[in-house]
Amino acid sequence: MGILLSIANVLKIIFGQIELVLAIVVLIGLLLQKKKPIDIVMGVVKAYIGVLILKQGSTLLQAPYKPVMEMIKTAFGISGVITENYSGMAAINTAIADLVTIVPLVMLFGFLINILLARFGPLKVVFLTAHTMLAFATLTVWMVHWFFGVEGPMLLIVCSLFCGVFWTVMPAWTYKYSKPFVGNGFTLGHISGMAAVISSRIGMLIGRYDKKNPVLHDEDEDAEEKAGKLSSLTKLFNDSTVITCLLMTVVLAVGCLVAGKEAIQQAAGSANWVVWMLELGGQFTVGIVVLLTGVRMMIAELVPAFKGISDKLVPGAVPSVDMPVFFPLAPFSAILGFLGAFLGEFLGFFVLMAIGSPVLMIPGIIATFFDGGVAGVFGFKYGGKKSAFISGLAVGLIQILGGVIFTMTTGMDTLGATYGNTDFGSSMMLLSLLMKLLGNVWFFVILLVAIYVLACVLLKKQFAEEK
Repeated sequence: MGILLSIANVLKIIFGQIELVLAIVVLIGLLLQKKKPIDIVMGVVKAYIGVLILKQGSTLLQAPYKPVMEMIKTAFGISGVITENYSGMAAINTAIADLVTIVPLVMLFGFLINILLARFGPLKVVFLTAHTMLAFATLTVWMVHWFFGVEGPMLLIVCSLFCGVFWTVMPAWTYKYSKPFVGNGFTLGHISGMAAVISSRIGMLIGRYDKKNPVLHDEDEDAEEKAGKLSSLTKLFNDSTVITCLLMTVVLAVGCLVAGKEAIQQAAGSANWVVWMLELGGQFTVGIVVLLTGVRMMIAELVPAFKGISDKLVPGAVPSVDMPVFFPLAPFSAILGFLGAFLGEFLGFFVLMAIGSPVLMIPGIIATFFDGGVAGVFGFKYGGKKSAFISGLAVGLIQILGGVIFTMTTGMDTLGATYGNTDFGSSMMLLSLLMKLLGNVWFFVILLVAIYVLACVLLKKQFAEEK
Protein backbone atom coordinates (compact mmCIF):
# COMPACT_ATOMS: atom_id res chain seq x y z
CA MET A 1 0.00 0.00 0.00
CA GLY A 2 2.91 2.35 0.76
CA ILE A 3 4.36 1.97 -2.74
CA LEU A 4 0.94 2.48 -4.31
CA LEU A 5 0.39 5.59 -2.21
CA SER A 6 3.77 7.01 -3.27
CA ILE A 7 2.93 6.39 -6.93
CA ALA A 8 -0.49 7.94 -6.43
CA ASN A 9 1.01 11.03 -4.79
CA VAL A 10 3.32 11.51 -7.77
CA LEU A 11 0.31 11.12 -10.06
CA LYS A 12 -1.59 13.64 -7.95
CA ILE A 13 1.14 16.20 -8.63
CA ILE A 14 0.97 15.44 -12.36
CA PHE A 15 -2.84 15.38 -12.41
CA GLY A 16 -2.83 18.74 -10.68
CA GLN A 17 -1.17 20.24 -13.78
CA ILE A 18 -3.33 19.65 -16.84
CA GLU A 19 -0.54 20.82 -19.14
CA LEU A 20 1.62 17.90 -17.96
CA VAL A 21 -1.20 15.39 -18.43
CA LEU A 22 -1.94 16.43 -22.00
CA ALA A 23 1.75 16.70 -22.86
CA ILE A 24 2.19 13.08 -21.67
CA VAL A 25 -0.89 11.99 -23.66
CA VAL A 26 0.52 13.60 -26.81
CA LEU A 27 3.94 12.02 -26.14
CA ILE A 28 2.44 8.53 -25.78
CA GLY A 29 0.25 8.98 -28.84
CA LEU A 30 3.10 10.13 -31.06
CA LEU A 31 5.42 7.38 -29.79
CA LEU A 32 2.77 4.76 -30.59
CA GLN A 33 2.52 6.19 -34.10
CA LYS A 34 6.33 5.96 -34.39
CA LYS A 35 6.72 9.59 -35.37
CA LYS A 36 10.14 11.13 -35.96
CA PRO A 37 11.87 12.48 -32.83
CA ILE A 38 11.67 16.07 -34.06
CA ASP A 39 7.90 15.70 -34.68
CA ILE A 40 7.43 14.24 -31.20
CA VAL A 41 9.30 17.13 -29.57
CA MET A 42 7.34 19.71 -31.56
CA GLY A 43 4.00 18.06 -30.82
CA VAL A 44 4.63 17.75 -27.08
CA VAL A 45 5.93 21.30 -26.71
CA LYS A 46 3.04 22.82 -28.70
CA ALA A 47 0.46 20.91 -26.67
CA TYR A 48 2.17 21.95 -23.42
CA ILE A 49 2.36 25.62 -24.43
CA GLY A 50 -1.20 25.55 -25.78
CA VAL A 51 -2.57 24.47 -22.41
CA LEU A 52 -0.48 27.10 -20.60
CA ILE A 53 -1.91 29.75 -22.92
CA LEU A 54 -5.42 28.40 -22.23
CA LYS A 55 -4.84 28.61 -18.47
CA GLN A 56 -3.51 32.15 -18.80
CA GLY A 57 -6.64 33.07 -20.75
CA SER A 58 -8.81 31.67 -17.95
CA THR A 59 -6.92 33.80 -15.43
CA LEU A 60 -7.33 36.92 -17.57
CA LEU A 61 -11.07 36.25 -17.85
CA GLN A 62 -11.51 36.22 -14.11
CA ALA A 63 -9.50 39.40 -13.47
CA PRO A 64 -12.16 41.90 -14.68
CA TYR A 65 -15.15 39.78 -13.65
CA LYS A 66 -14.19 39.05 -10.05
CA PRO A 67 -14.03 42.67 -8.74
CA VAL A 68 -17.47 43.40 -10.21
CA MET A 69 -18.95 40.41 -8.38
CA GLU A 70 -17.23 41.44 -5.16
CA MET A 71 -18.58 44.99 -5.45
CA ILE A 72 -22.14 43.73 -5.96
CA LYS A 73 -21.90 41.35 -2.99
CA THR A 74 -20.50 44.09 -0.74
CA ALA A 75 -22.98 46.73 -1.88
CA PHE A 76 -26.00 44.51 -1.17
CA GLY A 77 -24.58 42.66 1.84
CA ILE A 78 -24.87 39.26 0.14
CA SER A 79 -23.58 36.29 2.13
CA GLY A 80 -24.05 32.54 1.92
CA VAL A 81 -22.45 29.37 0.57
CA ILE A 82 -19.81 29.95 -2.11
CA THR A 83 -20.52 27.96 -5.30
CA GLU A 84 -17.00 27.36 -6.56
CA ASN A 85 -15.39 23.95 -6.97
CA TYR A 86 -11.99 24.76 -5.53
CA SER A 87 -13.54 26.48 -2.51
CA GLY A 88 -15.64 23.36 -1.99
CA MET A 89 -12.62 21.10 -2.38
CA ALA A 90 -10.58 23.18 0.10
CA ALA A 91 -13.44 23.01 2.62
CA ILE A 92 -13.55 19.21 2.33
CA ASN A 93 -9.78 18.96 2.72
CA THR A 94 -10.07 20.86 6.00
CA ALA A 95 -13.17 19.05 7.29
CA ILE A 96 -11.96 15.46 6.77
CA ALA A 97 -8.20 15.89 6.57
CA ASP A 98 -7.51 12.28 7.60
CA LEU A 99 -9.81 10.73 4.99
CA VAL A 100 -8.83 12.83 1.95
CA THR A 101 -5.33 11.36 2.05
CA ILE A 102 -6.74 8.56 -0.12
CA VAL A 103 -7.79 10.99 -2.88
CA PRO A 104 -4.63 10.30 -4.99
CA LEU A 105 -5.42 6.57 -4.91
CA VAL A 106 -9.06 7.24 -5.77
CA MET A 107 -7.91 9.24 -8.80
CA LEU A 108 -5.50 6.50 -9.87
CA PHE A 109 -7.94 3.59 -9.56
CA GLY A 110 -10.84 5.63 -10.89
CA PHE A 111 -8.86 6.48 -14.01
CA LEU A 112 -7.82 2.85 -14.43
CA ILE A 113 -11.49 1.81 -14.22
CA ASN A 114 -12.31 4.40 -16.90
CA ILE A 115 -9.55 2.98 -19.14
CA LEU A 116 -10.73 -0.61 -18.61
CA LEU A 117 -14.36 0.28 -19.28
CA ALA A 118 -13.33 2.11 -22.45
CA ARG A 119 -11.10 -0.76 -23.56
CA PHE A 120 -13.50 -3.62 -22.96
CA GLY A 121 -16.92 -1.94 -22.80
CA PRO A 122 -19.04 -0.22 -25.49
CA LEU A 123 -18.55 3.37 -24.19
CA LYS A 124 -15.24 4.37 -25.76
CA VAL A 125 -14.36 7.57 -23.92
CA VAL A 126 -11.20 8.45 -21.98
CA PHE A 127 -11.48 11.26 -19.41
CA LEU A 128 -8.50 13.64 -19.65
CA THR A 129 -9.49 16.78 -17.72
CA ALA A 130 -7.04 16.32 -14.88
CA HIS A 131 -7.93 19.17 -12.52
CA THR A 132 -11.59 18.14 -12.66
CA MET A 133 -10.64 14.59 -11.75
CA LEU A 134 -8.94 15.84 -8.60
CA ALA A 135 -11.95 17.97 -7.58
CA PHE A 136 -14.43 15.17 -8.26
CA ALA A 137 -12.38 12.48 -6.48
CA THR A 138 -12.26 14.70 -3.39
CA LEU A 139 -16.04 15.16 -3.51
CA THR A 140 -16.70 11.41 -3.80
CA VAL A 141 -14.72 10.80 -0.61
CA TRP A 142 -16.88 13.35 1.19
CA MET A 143 -20.17 12.04 -0.20
CA VAL A 144 -19.56 8.33 0.37
CA HIS A 145 -18.35 8.99 3.92
CA TRP A 146 -21.21 11.45 4.63
CA PHE A 147 -23.98 9.10 3.50
CA PHE A 148 -22.60 5.70 4.49
CA GLY A 149 -19.96 6.39 7.14
CA VAL A 150 -17.43 4.03 5.55
CA GLU A 151 -13.65 4.45 5.83
CA GLY A 152 -10.48 2.59 4.89
CA PRO A 153 -10.35 0.13 1.95
CA MET A 154 -14.13 0.17 1.48
CA LEU A 155 -14.11 3.95 1.06
CA LEU A 156 -11.29 3.65 -1.49
CA ILE A 157 -13.05 0.94 -3.52
CA VAL A 158 -16.46 2.62 -3.64
CA CYS A 159 -15.05 6.07 -4.46
CA SER A 160 -12.84 4.64 -7.22
CA LEU A 161 -15.84 2.88 -8.76
CA PHE A 162 -17.88 6.09 -8.39
CA CYS A 163 -15.21 8.07 -10.30
CA GLY A 164 -14.64 5.42 -12.96
CA VAL A 165 -18.35 5.13 -13.77
CA PHE A 166 -18.89 8.91 -13.82
CA TRP A 167 -15.81 9.56 -15.98
CA THR A 168 -17.15 7.02 -18.49
CA VAL A 169 -20.91 7.60 -18.52
CA MET A 170 -21.11 11.40 -18.54
CA PRO A 171 -18.68 11.98 -21.46
CA ALA A 172 -20.43 9.20 -23.38
CA TRP A 173 -23.72 11.03 -22.86
CA THR A 174 -22.34 14.38 -24.02
CA TYR A 175 -20.75 12.63 -27.01
CA LYS A 176 -24.24 11.90 -28.29
CA TYR A 177 -24.76 15.65 -28.71
CA SER A 178 -21.24 16.81 -29.60
CA LYS A 179 -20.66 14.18 -32.28
CA PRO A 180 -22.97 15.75 -34.93
CA PHE A 181 -20.91 18.96 -35.06
CA VAL A 182 -17.50 17.84 -33.73
CA GLY A 183 -17.21 14.29 -35.04
CA ASN A 184 -15.16 11.75 -33.12
CA GLY A 185 -12.20 14.09 -32.55
CA PHE A 186 -13.13 14.86 -28.94
CA THR A 187 -16.03 15.34 -26.55
CA LEU A 188 -16.65 17.10 -23.26
CA GLY A 189 -14.96 15.69 -20.17
CA HIS A 190 -16.00 17.76 -17.17
CA ILE A 191 -18.42 17.97 -14.24
CA SER A 192 -20.63 20.13 -16.45
CA GLY A 193 -21.77 17.52 -18.96
CA MET A 194 -25.39 18.22 -18.12
CA ALA A 195 -24.94 21.79 -19.37
CA ALA A 196 -24.31 20.32 -22.83
CA VAL A 197 -27.11 17.75 -22.62
CA ILE A 198 -29.77 20.14 -21.29
CA SER A 199 -28.80 22.92 -23.72
CA SER A 200 -28.90 20.57 -26.69
CA ARG A 201 -32.43 19.51 -25.75
CA ILE A 202 -33.49 23.15 -25.28
CA GLY A 203 -32.00 23.98 -28.68
CA MET A 204 -33.86 21.11 -30.33
CA LEU A 205 -37.11 22.29 -28.77
CA ILE A 206 -36.77 26.00 -29.58
CA GLY A 207 -35.20 25.48 -32.99
CA ARG A 208 -37.67 22.72 -33.90
CA TYR A 209 -34.81 20.36 -34.68
CA ASP A 210 -35.79 17.61 -37.10
CA LYS A 211 -33.94 14.36 -36.38
CA LYS A 212 -34.90 12.97 -39.78
CA ASN A 213 -33.43 15.98 -41.54
CA PRO A 214 -30.90 17.38 -39.05
CA VAL A 215 -29.57 20.89 -39.68
CA LEU A 216 -27.01 22.39 -37.31
CA HIS A 217 -26.45 26.13 -37.02
CA ASP A 218 -23.20 27.86 -37.93
CA GLU A 219 -22.47 31.45 -36.88
CA ASP A 220 -20.99 32.45 -40.24
CA GLU A 221 -23.90 30.95 -42.18
CA ASP A 222 -26.47 32.56 -39.88
CA ALA A 223 -24.82 35.93 -40.43
CA GLU A 224 -24.80 35.51 -44.21
CA GLU A 225 -28.55 34.76 -44.23
CA LYS A 226 -29.25 38.15 -42.61
CA ALA A 227 -26.68 40.11 -44.59
CA GLY A 228 -29.20 41.38 -47.13
CA LYS A 229 -31.31 43.23 -44.54
CA LEU A 230 -28.77 44.35 -41.97
CA SER A 231 -25.41 44.15 -43.70
CA SER A 232 -23.62 46.60 -41.37
CA LEU A 233 -24.94 45.06 -38.16
CA THR A 234 -24.29 41.59 -39.51
CA LYS A 235 -20.66 42.47 -40.15
CA LEU A 236 -20.38 43.73 -36.59
CA PHE A 237 -21.99 40.67 -35.00
CA ASN A 238 -19.99 38.34 -37.22
CA ASP A 239 -16.75 39.52 -35.57
CA SER A 240 -16.77 37.72 -32.22
CA THR A 241 -13.87 39.77 -30.82
CA VAL A 242 -15.55 43.13 -31.49
CA ILE A 243 -19.02 42.13 -30.31
CA THR A 244 -17.61 40.45 -27.18
CA CYS A 245 -15.73 43.63 -26.28
CA LEU A 246 -18.76 45.87 -26.82
CA LEU A 247 -21.18 43.54 -25.06
CA MET A 248 -19.01 42.82 -22.03
CA THR A 249 -18.10 46.50 -21.64
CA VAL A 250 -21.80 47.28 -21.26
CA VAL A 251 -22.54 44.30 -18.97
CA LEU A 252 -19.59 44.86 -16.62
CA ALA A 253 -20.12 48.63 -16.55
CA VAL A 254 -23.78 48.13 -15.57
CA GLY A 255 -22.65 45.75 -12.81
CA CYS A 256 -20.26 48.41 -11.53
CA LEU A 257 -22.88 51.17 -11.64
CA VAL A 258 -25.32 48.99 -9.71
CA ALA A 259 -22.73 48.75 -6.92
CA GLY A 260 -22.32 52.55 -6.90
CA LYS A 261 -19.68 55.17 -7.64
CA GLU A 262 -17.97 54.84 -4.26
CA ALA A 263 -17.44 51.10 -4.70
CA ILE A 264 -16.04 51.64 -8.21
CA GLN A 265 -13.60 54.29 -6.98
CA GLN A 266 -12.40 51.98 -4.23
CA ALA A 267 -11.86 49.10 -6.67
CA ALA A 268 -10.16 51.36 -9.25
CA GLY A 269 -7.62 52.68 -6.75
CA SER A 270 -5.53 55.48 -8.22
CA ALA A 271 -6.96 55.01 -11.73
CA ASN A 272 -9.78 57.15 -13.07
CA TRP A 273 -12.91 55.24 -12.09
CA VAL A 274 -14.74 55.83 -15.40
CA VAL A 275 -11.80 54.70 -17.51
CA TRP A 276 -11.19 51.71 -15.21
CA MET A 277 -14.83 50.65 -15.49
CA LEU A 278 -14.88 50.92 -19.29
CA GLU A 279 -11.63 48.96 -19.65
CA LEU A 280 -13.08 45.87 -17.96
CA GLY A 281 -14.82 44.72 -21.14
CA GLY A 282 -11.57 45.01 -23.11
CA GLN A 283 -9.67 43.02 -20.48
CA PHE A 284 -12.33 40.31 -20.57
CA THR A 285 -12.06 40.17 -24.37
CA VAL A 286 -8.28 39.80 -24.18
CA GLY A 287 -8.84 36.77 -21.94
CA ILE A 288 -11.23 35.27 -24.50
CA VAL A 289 -8.78 35.78 -27.38
CA VAL A 290 -5.89 34.29 -25.41
CA LEU A 291 -8.00 31.33 -24.24
CA LEU A 292 -9.19 30.51 -27.78
CA THR A 293 -5.62 30.74 -29.09
CA GLY A 294 -4.49 28.19 -26.52
CA VAL A 295 -7.44 25.91 -27.26
CA ARG A 296 -6.73 25.82 -30.99
CA MET A 297 -3.04 25.13 -30.38
CA MET A 298 -3.78 22.33 -27.89
CA ILE A 299 -6.42 20.60 -30.02
CA ALA A 300 -4.22 20.79 -33.14
CA GLU A 301 -1.71 18.54 -31.36
CA LEU A 302 -3.94 16.46 -29.06
CA VAL A 303 -6.46 15.06 -31.55
CA PRO A 304 -3.95 13.64 -34.08
CA ALA A 305 -1.71 12.32 -31.27
CA PHE A 306 -4.62 10.66 -29.46
CA LYS A 307 -5.24 8.61 -32.59
CA GLY A 308 -2.13 6.62 -31.68
CA ILE A 309 -3.60 5.77 -28.28
CA SER A 310 -7.04 4.93 -29.62
CA ASP A 311 -5.59 2.73 -32.37
CA LYS A 312 -3.20 0.77 -30.15
CA LEU A 313 -4.34 0.88 -26.51
CA VAL A 314 -8.07 1.73 -26.49
CA PRO A 315 -9.38 1.12 -30.03
CA GLY A 316 -12.00 3.64 -31.11
CA ALA A 317 -11.61 5.80 -27.99
CA VAL A 318 -12.66 9.45 -27.97
CA PRO A 319 -10.73 11.90 -25.74
CA SER A 320 -12.90 13.80 -23.25
CA VAL A 321 -11.41 17.23 -22.64
CA ASP A 322 -12.11 20.56 -20.96
CA MET A 323 -14.94 22.99 -21.80
CA PRO A 324 -13.00 25.72 -23.66
CA VAL A 325 -12.39 23.43 -26.65
CA PHE A 326 -15.98 24.08 -27.73
CA PHE A 327 -15.83 27.87 -27.63
CA PRO A 328 -14.12 28.37 -31.03
CA LEU A 329 -17.04 26.52 -32.66
CA ALA A 330 -19.44 29.39 -31.86
CA PRO A 331 -17.60 32.19 -30.00
CA PHE A 332 -20.41 34.74 -29.94
CA SER A 333 -22.96 32.15 -28.85
CA ALA A 334 -20.63 31.15 -26.00
CA ILE A 335 -20.81 34.77 -24.77
CA LEU A 336 -24.61 34.76 -25.11
CA GLY A 337 -24.72 31.57 -23.02
CA PHE A 338 -22.50 33.15 -20.39
CA LEU A 339 -24.74 36.21 -20.17
CA GLY A 340 -27.78 33.95 -19.82
CA ALA A 341 -26.08 31.94 -17.06
CA PHE A 342 -25.05 35.17 -15.30
CA LEU A 343 -28.66 36.35 -15.28
CA GLY A 344 -30.00 32.89 -14.37
CA GLU A 345 -27.73 32.58 -11.33
CA PHE A 346 -28.81 35.93 -9.93
CA LEU A 347 -32.46 35.15 -10.62
CA GLY A 348 -31.97 31.88 -8.75
CA PHE A 349 -30.29 33.73 -5.88
CA PHE A 350 -33.21 36.16 -5.52
CA VAL A 351 -35.69 33.26 -5.68
CA LEU A 352 -33.89 31.67 -2.72
CA MET A 353 -34.08 34.98 -0.85
CA ALA A 354 -37.78 35.37 -1.68
CA ILE A 355 -38.74 31.91 -0.37
CA GLY A 356 -36.61 32.28 2.75
CA SER A 357 -34.19 29.45 1.92
CA PRO A 358 -32.03 28.46 4.92
CA VAL A 359 -29.07 28.31 2.53
CA LEU A 360 -28.19 31.08 0.06
CA MET A 361 -26.00 30.12 -2.90
CA ILE A 362 -23.55 32.87 -3.88
CA PRO A 363 -23.02 32.71 -7.68
CA GLY A 364 -19.48 31.69 -8.53
CA ILE A 365 -17.20 32.98 -11.25
CA ILE A 366 -15.69 30.02 -13.07
CA ALA A 367 -18.79 27.83 -13.41
CA THR A 368 -20.88 30.81 -14.53
CA PHE A 369 -18.62 31.57 -17.46
CA PHE A 370 -17.54 28.13 -18.58
CA ASP A 371 -20.83 26.27 -18.11
CA GLY A 372 -22.66 29.21 -19.66
CA GLY A 373 -20.28 29.14 -22.62
CA VAL A 374 -20.86 25.42 -23.17
CA ALA A 375 -24.63 25.97 -22.89
CA GLY A 376 -24.40 28.74 -25.48
CA VAL A 377 -22.49 26.62 -27.99
CA PHE A 378 -24.65 23.49 -27.69
CA GLY A 379 -27.88 25.48 -27.51
CA PHE A 380 -26.91 27.48 -30.60
CA LYS A 381 -25.83 24.47 -32.65
CA TYR A 382 -29.22 22.84 -32.25
CA GLY A 383 -31.49 25.88 -32.08
CA GLY A 384 -29.81 29.17 -32.99
CA LYS A 385 -28.81 32.28 -31.04
CA LYS A 386 -32.09 32.55 -29.10
CA SER A 387 -31.47 29.03 -27.81
CA ALA A 388 -27.92 29.97 -26.84
CA PHE A 389 -29.13 32.64 -24.42
CA ILE A 390 -32.08 30.63 -23.07
CA SER A 391 -29.86 27.58 -22.55
CA GLY A 392 -27.44 29.69 -20.53
CA LEU A 393 -30.34 31.07 -18.49
CA ALA A 394 -31.56 27.54 -17.73
CA VAL A 395 -28.07 26.41 -16.73
CA GLY A 396 -27.66 29.37 -14.36
CA LEU A 397 -30.98 28.60 -12.65
CA ILE A 398 -30.07 24.91 -12.34
CA GLN A 399 -26.69 25.75 -10.80
CA ILE A 400 -28.37 27.76 -8.05
CA LEU A 401 -31.79 26.15 -7.47
CA GLY A 402 -30.69 22.55 -8.05
CA GLY A 403 -27.34 23.30 -6.44
CA VAL A 404 -28.94 24.33 -3.14
CA ILE A 405 -30.69 20.93 -2.91
CA PHE A 406 -27.40 19.15 -3.63
CA THR A 407 -25.59 21.30 -1.07
CA MET A 408 -28.11 20.68 1.71
CA THR A 409 -28.52 16.96 0.94
CA THR A 410 -24.77 16.26 0.96
CA GLY A 411 -24.04 18.38 4.04
CA MET A 412 -21.82 20.76 2.09
CA ASP A 413 -23.77 23.66 3.59
CA THR A 414 -22.06 22.86 6.91
CA LEU A 415 -18.71 23.66 5.27
CA GLY A 416 -19.62 27.11 3.91
CA ALA A 417 -18.65 26.18 0.33
CA THR A 418 -19.92 23.83 -2.35
CA TYR A 419 -19.33 22.76 -5.95
CA GLY A 420 -20.76 25.00 -8.66
CA ASN A 421 -21.00 23.26 -12.04
CA THR A 422 -24.27 22.25 -13.68
CA ASP A 423 -23.92 18.55 -12.88
CA PHE A 424 -24.27 19.29 -9.16
CA GLY A 425 -27.62 21.00 -9.66
CA SER A 426 -28.94 18.19 -11.85
CA SER A 427 -27.58 14.63 -12.14
CA MET A 428 -25.48 14.75 -8.95
CA MET A 429 -28.37 16.34 -7.07
CA LEU A 430 -30.62 13.41 -8.03
CA LEU A 431 -27.86 10.93 -7.21
CA SER A 432 -27.33 12.49 -3.77
CA LEU A 433 -31.05 12.13 -3.02
CA LEU A 434 -30.86 8.45 -4.01
CA MET A 435 -27.77 7.94 -1.83
CA LYS A 436 -29.66 9.41 1.12
CA LEU A 437 -32.63 7.17 0.38
CA LEU A 438 -30.52 4.00 -0.03
CA GLY A 439 -28.63 4.40 3.24
CA ASN A 440 -26.42 1.38 2.50
CA VAL A 441 -23.09 1.38 0.70
CA TRP A 442 -23.73 -1.97 -1.02
CA PHE A 443 -26.99 -0.72 -2.47
CA PHE A 444 -25.04 2.27 -3.78
CA VAL A 445 -22.49 -0.01 -5.47
CA ILE A 446 -25.37 -1.86 -7.15
CA LEU A 447 -26.80 1.49 -8.25
CA LEU A 448 -23.47 2.52 -9.84
CA VAL A 449 -23.30 -0.75 -11.77
CA ALA A 450 -26.91 -0.32 -12.87
CA ILE A 451 -26.21 3.23 -14.08
CA TYR A 452 -23.27 1.99 -16.18
CA VAL A 453 -25.26 -0.90 -17.66
CA LEU A 454 -28.19 1.37 -18.52
CA ALA A 455 -25.81 3.88 -20.14
CA CYS A 456 -24.29 1.10 -22.22
CA VAL A 457 -27.72 0.06 -23.48
CA LEU A 458 -28.78 3.62 -24.33
CA LEU A 459 -25.50 5.04 -25.69
CA LYS A 460 -23.55 2.17 -27.26
CA LYS A 461 -25.09 2.91 -30.65
CA GLN A 462 -23.11 6.15 -30.89
CA PHE A 463 -19.83 4.22 -30.65
CA ALA A 464 -20.94 1.21 -32.68
CA GLU A 465 -21.46 3.52 -35.65
CA GLU A 466 -17.78 4.50 -35.49
CA LYS A 467 -16.72 0.91 -36.06
